[in-house]
Amino acid sequence: MPFGQVYVALKKRIVEHGFLLLHEIDTQAIVAKHGVSIPPLRQLLFFHPKYIAEIMTNDPLAINDIPLKLVLHQLDETTAQLSFKNPVGSLQGYGLDAAMVEELLERVQGILSF
Repeated sequence: MPFGQVYVALKKRIVEHGFLLLHEIDTQAIVAKHGVSIPPLRQLLFFHPKYIAEIMTNDPLAINDIPLKLVLHQLDETTAQLSFKNPVGSLQGYGLDAAMVEELLERVQGILSF
């Protein structure tokens, strides 16, 4: 799918799945200000208040590994690539409920189901 189409859909799906879109980073625009030219690249930071409450109760240090982030970049005019850091791996080692972390991963995967 083209970059613009995926970008718009992701922002919409994050909110539709109950998450808060906390911040967007337009990496392409940032580096362009320093004379560097790259294809479109956006980072979408998001999270859900429900999980913040659980994290604060069980292991506040896990806040270091949130919010979650989707990274979208353009490969060519018709293709975009999407990546994200798996919360199961990034939140491993904290005193969090494994079922909660798995649920979080499932909800992120729901955002990505096009």
